[in-house]
Amino acid sequence: MRGLLNSYRDPKTHKIHRTFPFPPRTTLIGLAGAAMGLSEDILWKECNDLKVAVVDVTKDTSLHGIGRTDDLVRYKKYKDTTIESSIFVRELIYKPEYMVYYVPNQKNTLEKLYTAFLNPKFALSLGRDDELIILYKVEKVNLIPLEAGEYGETIVPFNPAIEGFNIDINNQKYFEPYNLATLPSTFISKNGMRIPSGLQTYAFLKNLKIYIKKDGGFTDGKYNFFLL
Repeated sequence: MRGLLNSYRDPKTHKIHRTFPFPPRTTLIGLAGAAMGLSEDILWKECNDLKVAVVDVTKDTSLHGIGRTDDLVRYKKYKDTTIESSIFVRELIYKPEYMVYYVPNQKNTLEKLYTAFLNPKFALSLGRDDELIILYKVEKVNLIPLEAGEYGETIVPFNPAIEGFNIDINNQKYFEPYNLATLPSTFISKNGMRIPSGLQTYAFLKNLKIYIKKDGGFTDGKYNFFLL
């Protein structure tokens, strides 16, 4: 899938809304819900156990990497009996392209997802509602379990420093430290409100490849990733 301008706000940022480099688990679950036409309350009941993964493949395409830009957003807020205007800066990713994987527990859910992404009920977006994406290919693939492997341009559901990892600096002339974040893995819908739940540590491996010896990884024969 490919976007034009997309963002996945880091909740710790306020005046400047920084974006994560890849869409987190809840964003990918929301994407599946939009494809299937599920309401908010039904989504987190039916898709709570759905496993997902994402790999940034932009560098493997003709785009040769992504860029970033900032958007100045004006909003109104209430203060006592008056309405005031204020602004914030939202960071955006330019022309990202991702390979996204969905692994349900039941075969009939897999068929529902496959059919839904071929013919989505709602417009598909990653980030805000107007940050639309294009699906270039929808297919079923076989995943092979990994006991160890090299991971990069993806999200892993743990802190690599605790698990232990190696970096081959000879094959990486440039790399960045991974971004560690504690985020909800799901939401509870109650009285029309969405309550974060299931806090989980995630590491975003952007411009970084690390070798990890840990069960739970998978490959499709080309990309390695952990299910979230």
